[in-house]
Amino acid sequence: MRTEKSEEREPDGTARRRKWIRRVPAGVVGVAAVSLIALTVSPVNAEPDTRAKPPRDRNPLPAPPQIRDLEFLLGSYTCEYTPPPGGTAAVLKLTTKRAMGGHYFYTDATLEPGNVVGRSTFGWNPVDGKFINQYHDNWGSSGNYTSSGWKDGHLIFKGPLTQVITPNATGQTSGVKLDLMDDYQVLGRGHFKNSTSFTFPDGSVLHGSYDCRRQ
Repeated sequence: MRTEKSEEREPDGTARRRKWIRRVPAGVVGVAAVSLIALTVSPVNAEPDTRAKPPRDRNPLPAPPQIRDLEFLLGSYTCEYTPPPGGTAAVLKLTTKRAMGGHYFYTDATLEPGNVVGRSTFGWNPVDGKFINQYHDNWGSSGNYTSSGWKDGHLIFKGPLTQVITPNATGQTSGVKLDLMDDYQVLGRGHFKNSTSFTFPDGSVLHGSYDCRRQ
């Protein structure tokens, strides 16, 4: 039985958030496209270099040591998702592998329900001294997050997320711009938790969490 209060019209922002909770299982970890720029300078009259070349499959530059702080992600995980109030419970499957000679970790994810397939690229930014996480998925959502590293048992990524609300094959649809926070905690060997929060333009916040165990 509906009360008089429930029949009142909700503000547009509240209705929009409720729609987002219903349609999108929140907290998909998240990647944008990565560009590799190669600059080659060759003197006009330089003699050819006849010294032995390393094998093509050998990376001449080792992966940065900081990347080891992300090794807890490696492997295949099943994550039970606890959504914000009004949301839908979900199961997230993650598989993380080394890429580019270990300089990056690629995480491929599938989320059900929702048919969401996403990829996150984790790495280390040696110029700014921060971890990066770039995200995109088959709905068209994308995010770009950074972290200063582990502190008191927490690895926190923060950054902007453009979240598609209703996926559409035309390439044009509605969405919302959010501020995402992913808070990782390692609970044991092959077991970590990611507590997520989403801040909307009006300042309201939704919270969810993933409990992930290696398979």
